[in-house]
Parts: sequence; structure tokens; C-alpha cells
Amino acid sequence: MNYLKYFFIGLILICTACKKDTQPSVNPPISNVPSIEFVEAIPTTVKQFSDSIKFTIKFTDGDGDLGDISADSLSLYLYDSRSAAIVERFHIVPVAPSSSSLVVQGQFSIMLGHTILLNNTSASESAVFSFMIKDRAGNKSNMVQSGSITIVK
Repeated sequence: MNYLKYFFIGLILICTACKKDTQPSVNPPISNVPSIEFVEAIPTTVKQFSDSIKFTIKFTDGDGDLGDISADSLSLYLYDSRSAAIVERFHIVPVAPSSSSLVVQGQFSIMLGHTILLNNTSASESAVFSFMIKDRAGNKSNMVQSGSITIVK
């Protein structure tokens, strides 16, 4: 009889210990609002009027609506910390077919053709560039910044 008692106690313990855990999803959903991350700027010292700067930005978007077929659609913004009036806008080609809703991740390379010194009497200036992207639905990403770039004569 004691064996039967211990058998049922053991069976109850096993049944309660084997309860299925509710774990969060391994891959949580990715937001439809684009997200960006600054990777690098090369070079970090440039000569005004002649040298270019290459910026690399990582992106993630939950529905893949980044970029547009129309070259008139300028959805990548570059801001210069030295003046609120200096804003460059760039076209992004579609990163996924417009009829789809896909999670997309990748990198953009942005080439800034040349820079200038805003104060002509200075031998050099330091600038930080900020970036933001906007998707076709009008969602704006977070703003990211480059490191300091030195512009020389």
C-alpha cells in the first residue's frame, strides 16, 4: 500500500513539473518605423572643396517600405552641426518590392561630395553630421550622428 501511495505522489510531482513554460518569442517583431545605426565616416579629416566623405549607416525596417522608384523622392537626410541651414537630402532606391511587406536590414553608403569652411578666416573647423531616414508611409527613423570630422583649407 505504501508503494501505491508513493507512486501517486511521484506521478503528481512529475505531472506538475512537466508544465509547459510560456516563453517569449525568440525573434520579437520588428517595428515598421525604420531604425538606423551609424557605422563609420571615412576619412575623418578632409580638405575643403575637394575631398569627399563616405558615411555608412545600418538600417532595419519591419515592413520594407524604404526608398522609392521616383528619383524626386528624397528620403535620407544629412544635417551639418555647424549650421541649421545645411541640410542635404538623398534618394534611396527601393530596398524591397513595393507590393511586399518584408523585414529588411542592410547598409547605406552616402557620399558627401565636398565640404567647405563656413568661417573663411579659420584654418580648420570641426563638424558632426546627423542622419535620419523616412519611409514611404512617412515614418521617420531615429537620428544618428557621425563622429567629429575635421575640415581644413
